Amino acid sequence: MLSRGVKCITVIVLFFITACNQQEQYDKERAIKALEISKNVIGGQHAYDQLYQQCLDSLNTWCYAKLPAYESVFFDRTYRLGVLYFNKEKDRMVTAILVQCNEPICEADAVHYFYGAKIKGQWYFFQGGGTMVIPRDFYQKDTHTPVSFEKLHELAVKNILRGYVKKNKDGEWEINDAFFTAHFSGANWGDFDAQLPKDTLSNGKHFTNKREYFENIYLRVAKSIWPPKEDE
Repeated sequence: MLSRGVKCITVIVLFFITACNQQEQYDKERAIKALEISKNVIGGQHAYDQLYQQCLDSLNTWCYAKLPAYESVFFDRTYRLGVLYFNKEKDRMVTAILVQCNEPICEADAVHYFYGAKIKGQWYFFQGGGTMVIPRDFYQKDTHTPVSFEKLHELAVKNILRGYVKKNKDGEWEINDAFFTAHFSGANWGDFDAQLPKDTLSNGKHFTNKREYFENIYLRVAKSIWPPKEDE
């Protein structure tokens, strides 16, 4: 009986090890294909690198200026930008800000959503979508040392960015339109059918075009990070 029990436990353990390995391989394949597809969509490595630098320059500018809206990124913290994922129309982008906390009392790090929207030929970048807190004791014994950027990137791609691509009926990876719908027109942005006064046109009328309605909100959010001038 003991021998049978040992064999049963061994089979179960092997099953779980195999399942974990398969999931790990699946996650790696998805991450590789996601970045490959994103680069191809935006026009190749050079175009991707240009937009990555533009996005990073914007983030650096706001952090160096110590804008309150980005205090959770720069204050006693070190940050990097994750991979950029673009939609099929090349006018929406989702990425992650990877943040290590350098304060002695910190026992967790974080990953923030960071968005981009191309409106009338110009890219605008802004935060949105919330934050993923990374407790250090989940991934390492030393809670006084920040989780590595490599691990933060892995967790971001595996969790908050995982919906970017999906497999179609032929088993091929493709961009998941629902991923961008959720991020750029979800309930947290606004309700097109119940527009608030601040979301209406300058003359007070409601938007009749849903795309223009949400882009108006993105612009307001992107521009609101700068403190108003004294004469405003």
